[in-house]
Amino acid sequence: MLLSDKAVQEFKEIYKKEYGIELSDAEATECGHRVVSFFEILIGEDKVESQRKNRLEKEPQGFSLDESEGSYNCRVCSRAVSGKNAWWDLNGVKCLDCQRNIKAGAIPAEICQNDRIWFQNWQLQSKFGLHPSTIRKLRREGVLCGRDLEREDKIPYFTVYLVTENEDFIRKYQNKKPQY
Repeated sequence: MLLSDKAVQEFKEIYKKEYGIELSDAEATECGHRVVSFFEILIGEDKVESQRKNRLEKEPQGFSLDESEGSYNCRVCSRAVSGKNAWWDLNGVKCLDCQRNIKAGAIPAEICQNDRIWFQNWQLQSKFGLHPSTIRKLRREGVLCGRDLEREDKIPYFTVYLVTENEDFIRKYQNKKPQY
């Protein structure tokens, strides 16, 4: 999309007012194109989201995505999923395994929308300084409570740690430094 000379001049004025830096016409044109491109992406994503929400009227529990919609990362386990392996509902895109675990009550659906109510293994290592073998030991001892998510064949593939179930652990280990 081409920007008019008037739009470029307005962008330069706004940029100077906000940041105190005067841009050349070429710099303002480049930055303006970036802003327009960014908003085109946002509008496109909003359109897709609106279409999906409208589809929920016919399929209120959610639905599998089409192959043509590309690849996504699961909101829970971060696994790359696409097409029939990707489930969408108001909690976002999930792999079918995570969707099944949510539906079965193994984990609350709220974790898809709120990262502050749960954490995962890598965070135990980076934020609490725990080695993987220490994590397993703390789980065996009951100090750390994790919810193992299982695939359809009952093999665990991911662990979710809810903050509400691990408040004592968090108080005890939150100020520990990694010991690597």
